[in-house]
Amino acid sequence: MDTAYSITTISELSELLEKDLKISINTDRFTQALDELFCFSNTGSEHLIDGTSNEKIETILTCSYQDHSESREYLNSLIVKDCSKAIDIFERLSINTVHILVGSFVDANTTLPLVQELHSRIHLGEDANVTYLLSIILQLVIKFDYKFSQICFLIKELGMRIKEREVRSISLVIFSQLENKYKEEFNKSFLKFIDALVIEVEADIGNDPLIIIITLLNELYPVLTTLCSELFLSEALKDLCQERVNERRDPEFSKALLQLLSTACIDENVRKMIAETYIEVLENTLNIPEYSILAALVLIKIWSFTKLHNTTIKSLNEILMKHIENDIIEEDDVNTTEGDGLSNDDISNCLEGLAYLSLKTSVKVRLRANSKFCSALVKIIEFKKVNSKFYGVLVVLANLGISPKDINNGGPDAKSLRDLKSYSDLKNPKTDDDTKVIETVEEVSSFNKKYIIDTGVLAAIRSTEKELSMGSKEQYIRIIYNISREKKFIPDLVKHGCMTSVLEYLINDVGKKNESVRLLTLRSLTRMLIYSNPATIFNKYSSINALPFLFELLPMDQTPEEAASSLFDRNLITNADSFESLLALTNLASAPGSEGEDICKRITGTIAYWTVLENLMLDDSAQLQRCTLELLSNLMSHPLSIAVKFFNFENSQSVKNFNILVKLLELEDIESQRAVAAFFANAANSIPFIAQELLTQKEFIDTTIDVFHNQIDDKELRERFIILYYSLFAVVPEKDTKKLDIITKNKKFEETLKLIQKLNSVDEEYMEVVPLLLSKC
Repeated sequence: MDTAYSITTISELSELLEKDLKISINTDRFTQALDELFCFSNTGSEHLIDGTSNEKIETILTCSYQDHSESREYLNSLIVKDCSKAIDIFERLSINTVHILVGSFVDANTTLPLVQELHSRIHLGEDANVTYLLSIILQLVIKFDYKFSQICFLIKELGMRIKEREVRSISLVIFSQLENKYKEEFNKSFLKFIDALVIEVEADIGNDPLIIIITLLNELYPVLTTLCSELFLSEALKDLCQERVNERRDPEFSKALLQLLSTACIDENVRKMIAETYIEVLENTLNIPEYSILAALVLIKIWSFTKLHNTTIKSLNEILMKHIENDIIEEDDVNTTEGDGLSNDDISNCLEGLAYLSLKTSVKVRLRANSKFCSALVKIIEFKKVNSKFYGVLVVLANLGISPKDINNGGPDAKSLRDLKSYSDLKNPKTDDDTKVIETVEEVSSFNKKYIIDTGVLAAIRSTEKELSMGSKEQYIRIIYNISREKKFIPDLVKHGCMTSVLEYLINDVGKKNESVRLLTLRSLTRMLIYSNPATIFNKYSSINALPFLFELLPMDQTPEEAASSLFDRNLITNADSFESLLALTNLASAPGSEGEDICKRITGTIAYWTVLENLMLDDSAQLQRCTLELLSNLMSHPLSIAVKFFNFENSQSVKNFNILVKLLELEDIESQRAVAAFFANAANSIPFIAQELLTQKEFIDTTIDVFHNQIDDKELRERFIILYYSLFAVVPEKDTKKLDIITKNKKFEETLKLIQKLNSVDEEYMEVVPLLLSKC
């Protein structure tokens, strides 16, 4: 029976909550603790309550909010009654408590005192916990529907503090929410704020408002691209920026503008403007060490190499490559400098530029040939520190590892190139020697082996997978895909857990996020399944988990609604994709024991799967048809599940399937004939009642004998028929041999057996059977 405890202090309550006991704590004791917290907490000291850690205070508040409706209501009343005191307490705790504070209010109107208090604190800028304050703001904006006039102050207050690191990232999310909920009013107010700053710049007043404008646009460009481009392309702002650039007196502004130019390249119109307005300045800036990386990055991203005067792709590549070569002596925190004194941001910018340049054949060849550069990339991955550098290295490694035979499949999609859709068509004869440079499959294979397979790259990426962003995971998939193109490297992929990575990506890939990467993932899966032992390849998952993804690559009829909900455009699937999927299924079906049995049961027991295979038996592609027949033959190695699909002569669909297979024995494609013959031979050999039933099917018997007779020279086909006939003869007792007349009375059968006896190419085990068959004729 639960025991009620009398608790009068916060310290006593926190100690009790730490015990692993099933106890009932009187709600009044929580309210007493809350009173003590709001009355006696010292927000100016390290601990809100002397002798009790802030973590324990957080536990009391969380339990008060979640465990008892009475204490929750009381906590809510304390927060609503004194918002200022509530903020003083809560901002000393973790971000996880924001929902408690915001959850204490029932609607937008009741939060207005809280909003006013937050406005005051953000404006004064004296609060040390601005991240917590902005987290409250974000939750309020998401949860409640305000009049825009009640929260429009955020544009100016956050805009004026945008240079602060703690403000920047969360402001991006807040502005995005505001634009989403109050689009027209937000845009109007934001433009008005920028106009006011422009006036200040022109009047030369304020705390460098142009820097604020540039920094604000740089932060907001990814989510408010159209609005930011409208401002950046305005004549007033262009004139102010050019005037400041020409003065060349402000290092902070120069760097901020270069960062903005780089970010703004996501907009094609802005890229054109940069090429027309800034290209000469950018080329000159390459000679200034502190700006050379950003200047090179912008010149690369505008992708207007025909307009360059004294700069080549090779020189841009050299600038960035040398910095990477000298990078990473010892991994440090995000704000520290590294090998040659560059920050992590500098190295990330180098990698971003090289990610674009490494789309070009000439650059790829140079980078692969530079062992110092390649080793530096590997070292960044081996540090296992997931950041923008890590992502940049993944992109470059993926680009360098694409086989020239596979350039259209392994390359990055438009999304990962930030919409630089015309990159492959823009070439400058004077500076781009791509057309003269030829890369070989061998050098790409050597690169992948030396710097990805033989190093710790695959294992390091796999070990950080839970921390990776979706973009980084997509680059990891590209690397796996590149490696999977070579059969000899498949065991290395499996050894380093890439099968699990691929399956997890597919399982978690919901919605049309990136259909081209999904297709690469499916192709990687099929390659690993084709060239691996199905009994040993799976660790965390089973072969059953792979089935739905393999069937994604097979042709199927879809309604318009089904097509719309598909995870990718099925028009992207090639015959080669379907062929490899069938090969993978065939290999899985050959697995011994319960593993193979489960595969056969799932395929034959799932209507959608089986319908696909029924259609493929009659596919126009001889290759797909043949591979489907070979899959059916392998499925017959676990016969009970599939037999009913062909040998249930009381079921019309089963009869139809049987008759189709009989007709397919006469295909011109010899490999398909072998597969069908093997299917019937396995069925008759495995299940006696099927053999007995086949002896009643005259068209089947006549067709097999015709093919047996006409194609006696094909060793494999001949052997399958011998097994078939031996199995049929074996189910007929000596006293009932008349049932064999359907075979033995056919003169072609006897003639063929006699011809076989004269052949020298018949294996002994099959030759021994021939006299037994002849003895029945």
